[in-house]
Amino acid sequence: MTRTVFENLTFFWAYWTLFETAMIALLWLTRSRVLGDRLYRIPVVRRIGRGACERRVEALLAELERREVPAEAWPGKDALVARWHRIVIGRCVSVLLQAVPLLIVVLPFWWATSWARTSATPFWMFAAITGFGVVSIALMAADERAAVVSDAAGALTVEAVRFLETLLITDDRRPQDSALDTHGKAFGRLCQALRAQARHTTRRMPPAARTRVRETAERLIAALAEANQRYLFGEGPDRDTAVRDLSRLAAGALRHSCLPRAQRDSLVVIDAALLADAPEPDAAATAAEPLRSRLLAGAGKVAVAVGLLAGAVLFPGGGVGSVLLLLAGLAVFPSLREALYRARDFSAFVGGSEFPVADTEPNRSAPASPTPCPHCAEHSSVTAGSRPVG
Repeated sequence: MTRTVFENLTFFWAYWTLFETAMIALLWLTRSRVLGDRLYRIPVVRRIGRGACERRVEALLAELERREVPAEAWPGKDALVARWHRIVIGRCVSVLLQAVPLLIVVLPFWWATSWARTSATPFWMFAAITGFGVVSIALMAADERAAVVSDAAGALTVEAVRFLETLLITDDRRPQDSALDTHGKAFGRLCQALRAQARHTTRRMPPAARTRVRETAERLIAALAEANQRYLFGEGPDRDTAVRDLSRLAAGALRHSCLPRAQRDSLVVIDAALLADAPEPDAAATAAEPLRSRLLAGAGKVAVAVGLLAGAVLFPGGGVGSVLLLLAGLAVFPSLREALYRARDFSAFVGGSEFPVADTEPNRSAPASPTPCPHCAEHSSVTAGSRPVG
């Protein structure tokens, strides 16, 4: 592959990636990244893979009925299918759109180096392809994080369905996978999704409402953990009871998360009756957000900010486009924005700029001027008090 062809493909990848980065940043900041929200309105898209989704939901609901889970704790079949299928379709299309620019660069490069190679491929081409892959993967992580922040209830729907399938439906797993490890991972993701829902859905709520929702979520997690312990260490009827309790709690949380985002008018995440005998939550587990989520959020913000700032530099012709990309990059990366603010203050201090100091006593009235004597009143204000000549 010649240098000119590679540069043309690189520019195509850069422009596509910059546009994608700007969209992710905008949707992240506005909390409007809902998977499949607009795409699912297309009638053709609604039929892709819907049959398989309906069969999985029917099998899951049949298992819940067989475990004697109360019917009022289930989500409706149509609501669950529409909610779950929309999220799956949205994620698949998102991954495809994010992988297209990388494939357009990688496939011609692979073909040129494997079949039409006439000379040694320079090392910088391999390094550039590796960098493209890292940036694309970082953008996928940032998009996933933006979806979780914007639609935490949708993420809980997916994790609750996966956990219930792991708990109730036995499938053919790979030989190297342990059933205990699979169950533990699914349970951990469910707990993280519950905490994320309580944290992100109450972001703009009053402190009292945020505290109440988080306490309810932690009580639900404590009840799930207690039932999970009985499930792992129980035998016979005790184990069956633990499975029924786990299924009832997870299905209750799933039912509340299946409501469409536009129709959610309540902060209820679980029925209060299901938490009547719930143990007290562990305060140590709720001290901070999980390290993985914090690292993912930081990596996503860094990737989006770097992409926007790079786009501001590489934007052809500069002008308004470069300014908009620069401002978006600064808005996404708070640490960089804070550093620029401090640099501005430091430069102003070094340059000797004087800032206006507000009056510390604005209400103090000015002293009243003494009443002039009749002789001074005859003179003007400029010559008042001067000695007359002669």
